[in-house]
Amino acid sequence: MFILLILLIRFSLVYSSTTCSIFPSLNCSCFQSNIDLNVTLTTKIYSHLYCQGNSLNKTTFQYPFGSDFKHQSRFRTISIEIFNKNHVEIHSRQFDSLAMLFSQTNPDIQVNISLRFDGFSQITFHEYSLTSAMFQQKHQNKNLRIDFIPSTYNLTQIETNEENMTNIEEQFHFSSNCFSGLIVSQLTIYIHTKEDYFSSLSSFEQIFNNTNIGELHLHGTIIPPSLSSLNRTFKGHIRSLILHRHVDIIDSTSFPFYSHVYSYTIHSIEAHSMNLSSFVPSYINLRRLEIMKPSFEVSINYLIPSLDFLTLDIEHLTDKTLLAARHIRHLKLGSRLRTINSDVLNLLSNRLYYFDLSDIDLSQMTLDSHCLLLKYLSNNSQQQQQLNIIYPRIENLNECNCDRLFLNSIQINSKSYSNNNYSTCSKLCMFSDCQIISEYFKEKYSLNKDDLIYIVNETIKDKNNSNEHFSSIDLYSDPIDVDMMSFLINQTDEQERNETQRRLTTTTTISIIIDMANISVIENIEEYDDKIYSYSTPKFIEPSIDEMNEPQDPYRILSFSWLSFFIGVSVVFLLIIILSFIIFLIVQYRKNHNFKPVPVYV
Repeated sequence: MFILLILLIRFSLVYSSTTCSIFPSLNCSCFQSNIDLNVTLTTKIYSHLYCQGNSLNKTTFQYPFGSDFKHQSRFRTISIEIFNKNHVEIHSRQFDSLAMLFSQTNPDIQVNISLRFDGFSQITFHEYSLTSAMFQQKHQNKNLRIDFIPSTYNLTQIETNEENMTNIEEQFHFSSNCFSGLIVSQLTIYIHTKEDYFSSLSSFEQIFNNTNIGELHLHGTIIPPSLSSLNRTFKGHIRSLILHRHVDIIDSTSFPFYSHVYSYTIHSIEAHSMNLSSFVPSYINLRRLEIMKPSFEVSINYLIPSLDFLTLDIEHLTDKTLLAARHIRHLKLGSRLRTINSDVLNLLSNRLYYFDLSDIDLSQMTLDSHCLLLKYLSNNSQQQQQLNIIYPRIENLNECNCDRLFLNSIQINSKSYSNNNYSTCSKLCMFSDCQIISEYFKEKYSLNKDDLIYIVNETIKDKNNSNEHFSSIDLYSDPIDVDMMSFLINQTDEQERNETQRRLTTTTTISIIIDMANISVIENIEEYDDKIYSYSTPKFIEPSIDEMNEPQDPYRILSFSWLSFFIGVSVVFLLIIILSFIIFLIVQYRKNHNFKPVPVYV
């Protein structure tokens, strides 16, 4: 039922399915997709066929066929699943009759055949058991998938019963030329065995001799290469070999050397260590290295000259990660990325041609690394380089997300937009935690005072809708807000310190704010806007450092100065002292001149 479940998920737009009579000894179901509905034929056609059974013999796929066989010849996918606990034999040209089910399929469409053998104790492939005759020659894109799931009982015997070891080693028996003449675009083989033990005496060269395969994917247990003289008589043509494995250590033991493939790809999942020195110098065809979810700090510390493609699904990209991999042409980073060393991106050589960031989740990265990556993307977009960058996906980000707005802007390489495109989202991005984003939007929307007043006025009109999403943002306009926004958006290095202009600005500001006392009696917001904009807008003077450190009240009417207060108190205190001293002198003078001592006689 595994294949059936895959079909149901893959073809979610299937309109109907029905039981169909294709091979009498198998239970078959035909699935119709939306593509079939566009074909105007008298007979109902189906694109996907799934058959399952408990036995497989010479007559399973031979004449006589079912009643629907001759009418259904437009299939695009065929899945066969065999449940058999005994010995399964694949006879010569066993599946050649499947080609008739593709006879009227569009030659430009990719066709797929999936064979799944489940629960067998032993399986044998005779000569020419799988050939290109199972496909139509007219189809250029042909894919074949084979799943091997042997019984657990026999896998236990492999470990415990040494007496039966000779027979058990032939659990997978491949005759010479069993795949001879097989020509496919892609062949995928899943071997589900315990302890990654391939119980067969057949080698890689013996099984795939005289084949022509574009991409060969081996998942799980590998088919080891030959160490004998057969290695020199191999006549197969395999353009690319990809090994997908869960291993403890990435080395030449887990990923042996296959000398007869043109391109060799190592795809490691959840490894705990790596020994690249075991690949040097013999692995001359190792073109790709894909390290997924490693449990160690990855460091490419050995130079592999043939390595062109590197995929890293790691959390930390350090200065040691690409130590000996600066010659690569293609680099892809995975979704687990959290931090990037500041020097790594700058050290990428000019040889890098393709940089894939499509799987990166910017929201999961630290702020520094997040901003560093965005700055790198911005700088690269402004330079004429041969580097092709696949940007992080932004479809799942909020429409007002600053990363989304920033990446959209630099991808279309345009920094000049009409001021009418100014939005509340862009306003927020001017205050982004990333300096590269805030500076970008400040430069992009370098507005004069009239434009700023227009934008604030438009924002007030839409304040009801905006408050639902940005309740913490003050959208009301007043002269202080206008000045502050103007300063933050268009701040420059000009230092204006003219005291006369400062007094003029203060006077203008006071006159505006005093009039704001009448705001409470204005019920119409548009009337309030007219009153505000009827005054000339004061010019903002950049404060000094001392003034910036003082707490500011945006609605103050008069300035309060502690210096003036202390001066006033000191003057009053000094006057009191002077007045007291004068009074003291007057009293002493009158005492000395108006009162004479009188002698007292005893």
